[in-house]
Amino acid sequence: MKKTLLISMVTAALVCVFALPSLYAVDAPGDMVLKAPAGAKMTKSPVAFSHKGHTALDCAKCHHKWDGKGEIKNCSVEGCHADTSKEGKKKPTSFYSAFHAKADTSCVGCHKAMKKAKKATGPTKCGDCHPKKK
Repeated sequence: MKKTLLISMVTAALVCVFALPSLYAVDAPGDMVLKAPAGAKMTKSPVAFSHKGHTALDCAKCHHKWDGKGEIKNCSVEGCHADTSKEGKKKPTSFYSAFHAKADTSCVGCHKAMKKAKKATGPTKCGDCHPKKK
């Protein structure tokens, strides 16, 4: 009886470890360039970004309005980070804040938090993400 229970428990654990993650797996796009939405003025160059380089993160960390099932929408959609005005730059609903806020849900915030924790991280300075325009 104990042997059967042990085998059942090990089998269940293996199913959880190997099968369940594939149910929630999302095939992230590869490399892309992040640009401001149409009509917004961008003062720095667009940012080269690799989703594949961020696959260790939970998608919902950045895509905080995603329910885990439907299509993941762009940050600049209405109701998320659609404010592209200069006046709204520091508001949580601004397109700028989605990438630059101090919160660890933004690129800069996450990278700086990782750097502070002495973990390997991506760029934390403006010029590292926004190379000078040629």
